[in-house]
Amino acid sequence: MAPGQLRVLYALDVARTQLYHFTATVIAGMGFFTDAYDFFAISLVTDLIGYKYYLDQGEVHIPRGVSAAISVIALCGAVPGQLVFGWLGDKMGRKRIYGVTLILMVFTSLASGLSFSKRVGKNVVAVLCFFRFWLGAGIGGDYPLSATIMSEYANKRRRGALIATVFAMQGFGNLAAGIVGMVVAAAFMKSDPSSHADFAWRIVLMFGAVPASLTYYWRMKMPETARYTVLVAKDAKKAASDMSSVLNVNIAPEDEAVNQLTRQGQYGLFSAQFLRRHGVHLLATSVCWLAVDITFYSLNLFMPYIFTHVGLLPTLEKGDNPFKLMIDITKVHTTIAICGTLPGYFATVALVDRIGRVRIQILGFTMMSVSIICLAAPYDEHWTKPKNKYAFAVMYGMTIFFANFGPNTTTLIIPAEIFPARLRSTCHGIAGAFGKIGAIVGVFAFRYTEDHVPRTLFGLVGCNIVGILFTLLLPETKGKSLEEIAGEIEEQQPQQHADAAASEEHVQVVPV
Repeated sequence: MAPGQLRVLYALDVARTQLYHFTATVIAGMGFFTDAYDFFAISLVTDLIGYKYYLDQGEVHIPRGVSAAISVIALCGAVPGQLVFGWLGDKMGRKRIYGVTLILMVFTSLASGLSFSKRVGKNVVAVLCFFRFWLGAGIGGDYPLSATIMSEYANKRRRGALIATVFAMQGFGNLAAGIVGMVVAAAFMKSDPSSHADFAWRIVLMFGAVPASLTYYWRMKMPETARYTVLVAKDAKKAASDMSSVLNVNIAPEDEAVNQLTRQGQYGLFSAQFLRRHGVHLLATSVCWLAVDITFYSLNLFMPYIFTHVGLLPTLEKGDNPFKLMIDITKVHTTIAICGTLPGYFATVALVDRIGRVRIQILGFTMMSVSIICLAAPYDEHWTKPKNKYAFAVMYGMTIFFANFGPNTTTLIIPAEIFPARLRSTCHGIAGAFGKIGAIVGVFAFRYTEDHVPRTLFGLVGCNIVGILFTLLLPETKGKSLEEIAGEIEEQQPQQHADAAASEEHVQVVPV
């Protein structure tokens, strides 16, 4: 045990990977499952919404601004959600705010599907955007809380893999969106689109409430993390009791050590000391997240348009069945999720604690750049020819693979590890908010430059290069305790130096 480290935190660091780790992973992961479903399902039903409310003489004419608003409004809500709920997670506790975000997600998922207006027609889209904004706020709040809770529960040897596993549930949520969209479209295939298109998109969006509601009970049964209870709430007895039960070991409370922490001056977010210790870290995590989300969300949300342009998907012509188009879109969406998205997450889970976070992030940014250049450079002369459309899909899938075996996952992991416990959720929320700002920029930029796909793709390469440069400012965190990474052990007075070895006798720990 390192000098100055509390026994309860040492017990968490060296505990073998056991049932409670997997339970916490599933509970936290279902939040990301719901997040991904709600974020990406909208791209599958936008054409149905257009068919219902923007059909003019048999053809869909949905304005670019309206289409962009439908796609981006949840991302706009995620920005204040990450900032506010991230801050509340440090002020009021991870567990308490965790339940609030989940309730908000369930309610707004249902409300999105029940968006109605007395003035039937385009006003329904305005009501939908209102509820999806608040849905985004709940999703945004789930990001810092889920990542922080998992990082504070995990042992130091497998912490990266456990957080990555939580985030990998996003891939399953993406896959579920495709499957639900396909099933719903197939169910309405033989019906009249003019009267049933309205039911189909509502069912798809409302289904997002199901996984969120199923996990509420288990989220509320989880104890508060020991790191919050000790390092922020200063309750040694509660932390020792909770973790003794969770780890099935005997951990003695350390009231005097916690009192010593209370007497120490602890710097705040806007202090010179925070700027000196973590200012560069906050800047680097924020810029890296912004850079990767510009690429990741623009490619994912506008995948139907890109694939239509290269001939992988048909366009919705006058008289076409919109449900048939929806099935075609969801088939491609599901194939990309299975062949590119999920393998990327699994590769990160397997290797992040071996290779390290920083190396994987640099590798991911680099390979994304190479893949996008291969898409952009020969785009007009090569990829738009029908015979090359499947090769284009493979290269596109490689881009998504290296986004997930790379910065899309590591940008979530690193902010959950490098900041002190009292500011961890707040700083993660700040970095994540920059990411969602990047996603908003990517969506609008792509929407208004969609007639110039190669130019837009080269712009994404520039974002990746910025991500590589700022990644070089980040420390490697694999194999270290959170307190060591954040400098919290150094802040403590080393009063336990003389009896560090004796203190370990109070913790019965099963070796990793």
